[in-house]
Amino acid sequence: MHSVQMTNNNFRITLWLIVLAIVIYLIFQSLGALFPFAFAAIVAYALSPLVDRMSDLFPSYQWLNNKIKRGLSVLIIYFITILAITILGWTMIPIILEQIDQFIHTLPEVTNEAQKQINNWLEAYRTRTPADIQAHVDSSIDQVLITVADAIRNLMIHTINIFTNSVTTIIGFVVIPFWMFYVLRDRPNIRPHFLKAIPTKFQSDIENILALSDDLLGRYIRAQLLLGIIVGTSVAIALTALNIQMSLALGVIAGITELIPFIGPIIGAIPALIIVAATAPEYFIWVVMIYFLIQQIENSLLVPRIQGKALSIHPAVILLLLAIGGTTFGIIGLIAIVPLAAVLREIFWYLDRRLSGQSPSRALRNTRNGQKIQDKINPQPKESIQNKSSGNNDT
Repeated sequence: MHSVQMTNNNFRITLWLIVLAIVIYLIFQSLGALFPFAFAAIVAYALSPLVDRMSDLFPSYQWLNNKIKRGLSVLIIYFITILAITILGWTMIPIILEQIDQFIHTLPEVTNEAQKQINNWLEAYRTRTPADIQAHVDSSIDQVLITVADAIRNLMIHTINIFTNSVTTIIGFVVIPFWMFYVLRDRPNIRPHFLKAIPTKFQSDIENILALSDDLLGRYIRAQLLLGIIVGTSVAIALTALNIQMSLALGVIAGITELIPFIGPIIGAIPALIIVAATAPEYFIWVVMIYFLIQQIENSLLVPRIQGKALSIHPAVILLLLAIGGTTFGIIGLIAIVPLAAVLREIFWYLDRRLSGQSPSRALRNTRNGQKIQDKINPQPKESIQNKSSGNNDT
């Protein structure tokens, strides 16, 4: 009997591995069509706590179950989002799109002007530098500016093509809202249904690994999105105050590049410096100071409060990961490889503790934020929490 059960379990594991291999193959074969779903998953991660809290605000009636509460919460959030987009559509969005289009089409010309301006700034030092070194420095600066400008322009064009591709657009505007609705509404039930298909002896470990991944990715994505909004808005306001051309587009670029760990702010500053050097060189130092100040405020005040130690990866390792991710998968690799590496690290340490003999619950508690994750998996009834708190008050 035991051997038959082992055979069945091995068959189920083999079947799951085959299904997983097929899913991974299909994902790589249809990356373009899956881009809207990836974007929607990020948005769903950001909105999930809001849906949780909003659904808790509904009164408790017998007919008003959790599924209906979450569905109504998602519809309310959809309505608020559509209202905000409509308001922005009349004011900011057309200007931003126009500036992004202007940025893409004028970048080569702006880069040439920036090269001339930088050469003028370096003129004071040419008299003290040998001619061969001058030529080498000039050639290097020109090559760096051209390479950076081309990379930024190609990245912007590629991103816009993804969003404006006919298939992607249809999926994004028609399918994705419905997909997100069901994901947000049924999110508490997705994991239990998935675990039912896992052999019983592996269910605790799989549940803990999914909870670990969900917690880390959720905290990281929400933190990065909030930081991107704050940084992008701050840059746009500051550059607009200086009357810098395409300031709103530069704010959008700063917000998007904020999603890239560690080097994102530097990448986001380069287009602004090129444009300012070409169109308003008298403000170049001011713009450098603005980006530097925003970066210092972000690192010293915002990141510790918003992100905390969500990843805890050494900067040297982050740079290595970014080099691998950017070379292999482009912009998607730059954005995704660091949090994915952090998730894999947590899974590795969890499995290492399990192999050393710790129970699933203890191995989970010994991970970062493990106690909170375990409380989410096995929440205490409200009655027991109230009794516990009242007992503490009595003492």
